[in-house]
Amino acid sequence: MTLAVSLPVAGIPLDQTVDFVRDCVDLGYDAVWGSEVQGPDFATILGAVAGAKLDVDLGVIVIPVQTRSAWLIAATAASLAQMTGGRFSLGLGTSSELIVGQWSGVPFERPLTQLRETVEAVRTILSGERLDMDGEFVTGHGYKLFGPTPPVPLIVGALNPASLRQAGAIGDGVALNQSAPEHLPTILGEVRQGAEAAGKNFDEMPVVSRIFCMVTDDAPAGREMVRNIFAPYAATTVYNRFFRWLGFEAEMDGVREAFGRKDRAGAAAALSDEFVKAIYVIGDANYVASRVQAYLDNGVTVPVIQPLALGRDDATRTLAAVAQALQ
Repeated sequence: MTLAVSLPVAGIPLDQTVDFVRDCVDLGYDAVWGSEVQGPDFATILGAVAGAKLDVDLGVIVIPVQTRSAWLIAATAASLAQMTGGRFSLGLGTSSELIVGQWSGVPFERPLTQLRETVEAVRTILSGERLDMDGEFVTGHGYKLFGPTPPVPLIVGALNPASLRQAGAIGDGVALNQSAPEHLPTILGEVRQGAEAAGKNFDEMPVVSRIFCMVTDDAPAGREMVRNIFAPYAATTVYNRFFRWLGFEAEMDGVREAFGRKDRAGAAAALSDEFVKAIYVIGDANYVASRVQAYLDNGVTVPVIQPLALGRDDATRTLAAVAQALQ
């Protein structure tokens, strides 16, 4: 088990990130995994941590393959791998129509094909070979990295059954997001199926999962905050379909109907307590610690703890509770 913290954390300025990670190392965290949504780009924040020469592995969970060219993704990964002496893992995924289409102005079309082609191209480049590819989405000729690069594991993000099977087939590991421990046997069963069909040993693959956690004495208030933050996720096609597959059909109907009439408050209200309690870990220190342990018991090998915090003190309280329980 590799215990990781997810960056960035709300309320912690970027110029305090390295000091914050030092505190996490003192608590017992072994790794830092960046994310990239509404905040800094992953390379800047992880580059700052890498430059500080802290004793942590680094990774990103995950970047959309549609918003950067394959050669640029590979070049960035190679840079971080070289800076860390080979302690960097690259997470690649398809994101959603919101980030890709609305924010980036890029068509959200056949995402699994684009992910598969990007993984192939990036793996080719990182192996030291010259890229020569004419795919449906990824085309490139002549690019070759300058100098040797340590191996970079490609961790493939996935949600729904087809993408989970593809992740098992093409990834060196799988990245999960917003699922409950009780869902993991079903989810990882799909990954295993894809891995075994490709002749791979699933049991040797890392399972990286971002786990949203909040240590609080006011769990109802925490759940209300989560509803408002994550209702837009549930409205996107990919997450709406994913949560339906997990059994939350009524909630997903309510979210889509509310967003259809531009009612954000109604969308948040559509997320039931049952849904929020399953997907997000909110409660006292003992509850949060036991819930994270349940993820490990059900197959996660790299729990990436994302504190649902309003500042450094809140984040540290949550991270300390998890670390103390798992050590």
